[in-house]
Amino acid sequence: MVEIDRTNTALVGLDLYTVAERHQSDLVEAIVQEQIKFWQSNPYFLSASVHRSLDEVRVFTYSQWQPKFDHRSLPRPKVFDEFFPPDVLQLEVSASRSLSTEVEIVAGKRITHLAEFRMMPTNQPEMVKRTTIEVDRAMSNSPGLISATFHRSLDGTRMFNYGQWESKEAFEAILKQPGFNPNQPYWEGLARNEFHLYNVVHVETKQ
Repeated sequence: MVEIDRTNTALVGLDLYTVAERHQSDLVEAIVQEQIKFWQSNPYFLSASVHRSLDEVRVFTYSQWQPKFDHRSLPRPKVFDEFFPPDVLQLEVSASRSLSTEVEIVAGKRITHLAEFRMMPTNQPEMVKRTTIEVDRAMSNSPGLISATFHRSLDGTRMFNYGQWESKEAFEAILKQPGFNPNQPYWEGLARNEFHLYNVVHVETKQ
C-alpha cells in the first residue's frame, strides 16, 4: 500500500506509456522487474505504483521522490528500448479530497481514473482555482468516489486528476452530471482534456 503525499513534501513523477495491446503485460513486467527495482536503489526514491488501462493500450507509473530530485534524469533500463518512450512529468498536488484521512493506492479491483488536462501555462492558475472548487463538488455528489486528487505539472502545461472509484459503474454515473459530461466541456477555452480508466497492478515502497 502507498499513500499519496498531499502536503507536497514529496515530488510526484508521472510516466505515461502508450503500448500495443499484445505488449501491455510485457511492459508492466518490465516496469516492475527492471524500472522499479532500479529506482529502489536510489536514495531519493519513496514509492511507486503501476497502473494498467482497462482498454489495454496504456500504462502509467505514479512515483514519489524526495523534494528537489528529478527522476527524469535517471537512465532507463535497456529493456525499455522495445517500447515507445513514455511521457515523463514532474507534478505536485494542488487539491485533494478523500473519504478517509489518507489517500491510499492499493493493488486490486478498485478503479482509478486519470484525467489529463492540457493547457497554455498562462491558464494553469485558473485551472488550479477551478479544480479546487470542483473536487469538493465531485466528492459531495458522486456515490462510489473514494478520492480525487488534482496535480499540476511543474512546467505549467498540464493538470491531472487521480480519482479512485469503487467500480466502473460508479465512475460512469458522474459523466451524466454538468461539468463532467464529455459532450458539455466545462473546461472549454482553458484546457483540452481526456481520461482513461485503470487498475493498480503493483505497488512498491522504499525498502
